[in-house]
Amino acid sequence: MKIFRRNNQLQCSSLRTRKGFSILEAFVSMILISATVSIAIPALRVINLQRKSIDQRLLATMEVANLGERIAAENSWHSLTPDRLAQYQSGMLKQLNLKEPQLSVTLIQNEKEPTKRQVRIQISWKNPYGERVDPLLLSLWFHRERSSHESK
Repeated sequence: MKIFRRNNQLQCSSLRTRKGFSILEAFVSMILISATVSIAIPALRVINLQRKSIDQRLLATMEVANLGERIAAENSWHSLTPDRLAQYQSGMLKQLNLKEPQLSVTLIQNEKEPTKRQVRIQISWKNPYGERVDPLLLSLWFHRERSSHESK
């Protein structure tokens, strides 16, 4: 029986030693958690702004590619004029959801190669930081088809 009492006394004394946190431990824990949160919040803001920048670049890339496809599908070498390209430019600016977009659609024809025309689509905008991003550039090439009397 003495053995039982000793075990019982040992169990009771171990239960009485300590339960819960001290005030100092709780205070240190709160300081560590607040320091972690104060570091994490600015990092999450930066990550969010970078995600927005990437999303805007993807949107602009898709819109420029779509515009290039429309211009290529609806025009031939003979129908390309600066006035016609200006219509595409004004229509696309209304669709873009970018901060201060600058779009230029230009027709370039080299005098040395009169059978080639280049349509250059360039777009730039301001990122969430307010800085102008590197422009996206897409070039489309149109070649005049040779007629049967030119090939001889």
